[in-house]
Amino acid sequence: MSSQTADLVQRFLTPANQVDFPNDPTLQKQLNEAWTFNLTGFTQQGITGNPWNSMNAANNTWYFNPVTTDPTNVVYQPIQWNAFPGRLEYYYGGGGGTNSQNLLLPLNDLQALADTGKTASGKPFSELPQITNPCSGAVSNYGPFGPRGWQDEYCEWSVERNANGDIVRIDFTCENPEYWNSLWAVSPEKVLELYRSTLGKPQIQLADLYLNDPVRKTPIVDPSTGRPAYNPLNKWNSGPVSTATQGGAMHLTSTPNTLQTEIGLASAATVPRPGGNGNAQSLICCAQYGQPARNSDPHIGQSVNQLVAPPNPAQASMKATLANPPGLYIQMPDFASFNYQSPDKTPVSEFWTVVRGTPELKDEQGRKLPGNYILHATFQVPASKPYTVSDLTINGQKIQWASQVAQTFLMQITGAGLKQTDTAPVQSCVATPPTQFAQPLQIFHAAVFQALVQTNVPNVMGVPMNLASNSTLIAPRVKPGQTHVSLVITADTLSSSGGFPTVSFGDGITATVQSRADVTYAVPGNTYPAPVAALLVSINVSATAAPGPRSLWVTNPGQSQSVGFPAALHVVSA
Repeated sequence: MSSQTADLVQRFLTPANQVDFPNDPTLQKQLNEAWTFNLTGFTQQGITGNPWNSMNAANNTWYFNPVTTDPTNVVYQPIQWNAFPGRLEYYYGGGGGTNSQNLLLPLNDLQALADTGKTASGKPFSELPQITNPCSGAVSNYGPFGPRGWQDEYCEWSVERNANGDIVRIDFTCENPEYWNSLWAVSPEKVLELYRSTLGKPQIQLADLYLNDPVRKTPIVDPSTGRPAYNPLNKWNSGPVSTATQGGAMHLTSTPNTLQTEIGLASAATVPRPGGNGNAQSLICCAQYGQPARNSDPHIGQSVNQLVAPPNPAQASMKATLANPPGLYIQMPDFASFNYQSPDKTPVSEFWTVVRGTPELKDEQGRKLPGNYILHATFQVPASKPYTVSDLTINGQKIQWASQVAQTFLMQITGAGLKQTDTAPVQSCVATPPTQFAQPLQIFHAAVFQALVQTNVPNVMGVPMNLASNSTLIAPRVKPGQTHVSLVITADTLSSSGGFPTVSFGDGITATVQSRADVTYAVPGNTYPAPVAALLVSINVSATAAPGPRSLWVTNPGQSQSVGFPAALHVVSA
């Protein structure tokens, strides 16, 4: 193995092995180190699972870390699904799901909903009948919420139209929010540069990307960096409509569309269940990972589970992971479904441009990885031509909606397996235990959390929502010697009596709970907002506190819990 290969094996590669600081190796090294720290934490969190308030949902040891495992014998498995929101077809298109009025919408309405959150006649989700979860039987409004929350197949898009309403450009993205938050922590100026070049909008300003105090309208300083915090739902990355003054799809914003969630789903899917893995929907209901009826989650879980527990008993069981570089990737469209040529005989494939990512990628050993590794693509007819995207056809139908294009391509994660001589033990379906412990969910610097939770997010569902739902699980940073650092920890299944829970980050850090409040938001990875407890905590970091990741323990009065939430806090060298 070459020294270069050995170096690559020691870190998580950025999505599609994208190098965003090609001329600044110092900043690229900072990003690589931060990315490896973050993904190592996400991997540890996925393996830990949920030992606090679920049964049969923890210690997912058949998921492995690809960075600390010899890749020589890894077998790759492309896992693909359609980019069009599957739950629209499931609930409103006759795909097997039920809604409260047995409403059946035509394809044109489903395509319009996928683009705009409204039917072709302008009826929003808030006016559509409620849906029934096939696993729990719970009835709810259609979700996820948010400016383009319904685009929940790990692919989102924005559409630019001309004065006649014709489509002139579509931006498709599958870039995860964790990467853009990591990039922002290294260089906000690079993020601005990439926003401008990727969206083709030189008018974007750095201040447009700041998280602002919702009352004072001034930037919130992130104590992790000492610079203004990033707003993931800034005006250039919000909603499905792109204009010269706002809108665009830079990275994923639907609350389930995060990479940490994807790693957690894959980790949970490594557990064999009593009913086997022949039925994706039954398996996801039993294992309770992801959201049923999506094109993505049930299929991803089934595919990973079949690596661990092959339906063919002659095949060896495998430990599983997401191949390095972990990510969600757009595949090349099926151009055969378009009219073969445009009005002036230009091949339609020429209108598809890979803006970020790459059509092909090799692993650390030079082996070609399966599929395409596209992060951001545009579909656009050059302005010099006398026609637009709306003059093209797919399957004989003129393109009215970007979702018609989305129906022509697949999304992918790349699974990786390592053959084993033994088999993973079967565990019963996930259930609620008789005794529940406090479950840490997320941690923030208090100033950032307050700005997020107080910032209202308008949405076509008409449901109250705040910006905390678009946060990430990247660990806040603190330094040795810092005192009176204000943090907010959100948690579930806290005791309602006996006083505050205790909070611990291990040796060298003392924590004091100062207050408790109730907040409602969608913890990243979840489809629907839900009430959780928010603990305001003050910590003191010893001058001798060891740098590195710190687990978080939240313990109810009278209980003892030995499992901490991994990589919740990052102690960085002073």
